[in-house]
Amino acid sequence: MDRILRQKRYIFIFVGPALLLYVVFGLIPIIYNTYISLYKTNLLGKKVFVGFQNYINLFNDQFFTKAITNNLKFVLGSYIAHMVIAMLISYILFQKIKGAKLFQSIYFMPSVICGTAIGMLWSFIYHPNFGLVNSFLNAIGLEKYTRIWLANEHTVLPSLIVISMWQFVGYHIVIQLAGMKNIDGTLFEAAAIDGASKWQQFIKIIFPLMKKILMIDSVLIITGSLKLYDLVAVTTSGGPNHASEVMSTYMYYQGFRALKFGYSSAIGMILLLLCAGATLIIRLAFYTKDE
Repeated sequence: MDRILRQKRYIFIFVGPALLLYVVFGLIPIIYNTYISLYKTNLLGKKVFVGFQNYINLFNDQFFTKAITNNLKFVLGSYIAHMVIAMLISYILFQKIKGAKLFQSIYFMPSVICGTAIGMLWSFIYHPNFGLVNSFLNAIGLEKYTRIWLANEHTVLPSLIVISMWQFVGYHIVIQLAGMKNIDGTLFEAAAIDGASKWQQFIKIIFPLMKKILMIDSVLIITGSLKLYDLVAVTTSGGPNHASEVMSTYMYYQGFRALKFGYSSAIGMILLLLCAGATLIIRLAFYTKDE
């Protein structure tokens, strides 16, 4: 293998196809999007160069400000929901309880279903007249807590976070459980002999040795929440009154409904920068001296 890797042509053969795909479907679209964001254009007529005016207009746009605020709320809510619940369940499954593999498969199952189908399913569950949530509240005598969940400005975001959590918590359980299983079992045996409790084992052994896994998981949760589109588009389309508007749905509206592709591209660039900035912050937060 070392002899093969010393031959540069073999490295090119292995890396070349992936690099080509990245350049064609990743790098070139980003460069083109950056270029378009400096113009006022509908992609059909003549482009007008406006420099950074699209970016300046964005931060004076109350709907974009609302969308970016909603994205940040979504990131916070999703991070707490995904990370804490996934960590708790994965630790329980790590204790080799009966049926752990079955539970792992059941939790993971929603993450393989497309966001559109999940959105339609939960639209029925949250339906104000015959949905499961309001029906359950009525059945246990809590009628006063029934809501029009996806059409109420105060409940729409928490309702969407619950859907996202239901869909992806199993995905993060699998990642974290794999990290726990890679820890040397003799460490737990030695800790148990020394009288360490399960909580002490979790804090002193599991958490420090899983920092890199948690860093990757954090990047996936936060960038996934920033880029969220399908779930919001199917369930609320950003409503009511932009209460669930996020950057991706607003970008779609400006591009494909208002035909302001320059403005829409500027939103895309802001979204890209936020994802890159979040990744850098997470890397710094999980930095260890061993790196």
